[in-house]
Amino acid sequence: MDPRDKLIAAIARHACSRVAKHTIRTLQQMTEERQSGDDTVLDNVWDEVCVQVQRQESTMWEDYVDTIRQIIKVHGLPKLAPEEQQAIWLQTNSGLGWNSDEETGEIPTDDDDIVEYILNDYVLTAAADWKNSRIEKYIERSLDE
Repeated sequence: MDPRDKLIAAIARHACSRVAKHTIRTLQQMTEERQSGDDTVLDNVWDEVCVQVQRQESTMWEDYVDTIRQIIKVHGLPKLAPEEQQAIWLQTNSGLGWNSDEETGEIPTDDDDIVEYILNDYVLTAAADWKNSRIEKYIERSLDE
């Protein structure tokens, strides 16, 4: 890998990690919005997302994903410098296919591409690996049913 590409990828990883951590903290603070009921062992929306990623998506899955997209788009992207957004976009499928030799001017970006990249490669990946006693207890109970 070209040293410039390594640098761009490192900048993108750092920026994506910041946005993902902020998104996760926001979801952890969302307790009133839970869909799993009042008698659940899950404390917050992040717990619910983790359970669905690790076990099975609920009928409300698209609502969860839309909420995550909104948090990333409204609260995450504006905190990124334009150069960070460009570095992230260059990691997306569209960015990987972009040929700078054919273009003039700035590196293009697309907010939707960036949001989907952070959602899938950072937030949902973190949810797949996230563990706590509430999540484990919920999954264990669902296996017994």
